[in-house]
Amino acid sequence: MNRRRFLTTVGATAALVSTAGCMGDGIPGPNYPGGTLWLYNTAESDLSLTVATVDHSPKATLEVELSAGSGETYRQFVSAPPGTAVTLRARVETSENWTTFEFLPSGGGDGSDTPPQYARLDILGVGGGLDWSAWEGIEPQ
Repeated sequence: MNRRRFLTTVGATAALVSTAGCMGDGIPGPNYPGGTLWLYNTAESDLSLTVATVDHSPKATLEVELSAGSGETYRQFVSAPPGTAVTLRARVETSENWTTFEFLPSGGGDGSDTPPQYARLDILGVGGGLDWSAWEGIEPQ
């Protein structure tokens, strides 16, 4: 019985790892420098997307057309001193609704254990489905 439970756990873990490895451009986890913007269109149609910084200098704006099921990476899209949060906002096509998100491109400052982060945006559809998340990145090079 214990062996069966162990094999089930190993099988489920292997399935999870293989699925995660196939998402987007195939590079999950902390493989991007901090400040990178990773976009992935999970919708069933091509979508136009606008992403911009909020109250950040220098300003960064991106307007891109993403094919259905495709991902794009913008390495070091923004930078900031350690401990400084950057707010990004995004919207799909002509939607008037902006979704905002805050992350730490250079990680936390003053002895914080927070590593550099990159921002990931999953576009779920035209109807306003935007899902932001921060992922642990590597030191910008």
